Amino acid sequence: MAESDRFIDVARAQGFSAEAAEAALAALQARLAERGVQTRHFYGYRTAGGASGAAESGGEARRSRLLLIFQSADAALSFAQRNHLGRSPRLVTLSLSQALAALLQRPAIQALLIADEPVEDAAPGLPPGLRLEREALVDLLR
Repeated sequence: MAESDRFIDVARAQGFSAEAAEAALAALQARLAERGVQTRHFYGYRTAGGASGAAESGGEARRSRLLLIFQSADAALSFAQRNHLGRSPRLVTLSLSQALAALLQRPAIQALLIADEPVEDAAPGLPPGLRLEREALVDLLR
């Protein structure tokens, strides 16, 4: 199965065409390339409480969530530990296609943030990076 198939399958299940999904994925890959991102796999984490990806805000079940992914495993773990996001965060590996599929499939996730590297020098809070809002992804698919 090609890396892009997951996102394309999810987009088609949501009523979008495969061609639109391929074009959206290609556009995002181009934006990442412009930023110097060379990796094909990204890293997030799950905390012991089951939160995934990273930063979450609010405290209710209907809270808006952010899927935060990193270009390296070290950056993901460092961020999780520095921000005290669980005692033993577990890494998850995601392709861009998988991250986009999660953003499209889960309405509670309102945005995807692909962190710039290095993140060690980042100020407290969320690291800088390429942010894609769920609505912007839907617009790309239309």
